[in-house]
Amino acid sequence: MNAAKLIHLLYQTTRAISQGVNQILAEYGLYSSEWSIIVTIKETGPISQIALASYLNIEPAAISKTVVKLEEKGFVKRKSGIDKREKKVSLTEKALSQYAVWEKAINSHRQSILADLSDEKQHELYVMLESIYANSQKYRK
Repeated sequence: MNAAKLIHLLYQTTRAISQGVNQILAEYGLYSSEWSIIVTIKETGPISQIALASYLNIEPAAISKTVVKLEEKGFVKRKSGIDKREKKVSLTEKALSQYAVWEKAINSHRQSILADLSDEKQHELYVMLESIYANSQKYRK
């Protein structure tokens, strides 16, 4: 298999998934990048922007910009942590009240793009992607 073609297809697939998520979330005034942050905060509870950036493999500046947008939309709030320079980000009641609706829309999208793959094939894909991801970490700064 041609590695360049395989990686190109992987990249194109992730872009297509992201674009689909953006279409799904547009109805709610959200983007896939914002959804990633919302889900992470929902799973972890209040979290620093540095920890968000590390967890999501996104540059801190991009996290900061997206958190500001989410704050303007009323979906997150920031509070000073133990270290006054560190801000903890948490979900607002507005976000928590809408979360189930957003999650249902996203889950429907996920199920539709994986519909042709059996549970076994999905597991195989997961294992392969874990391996590719682990190998890619060798090149992170």
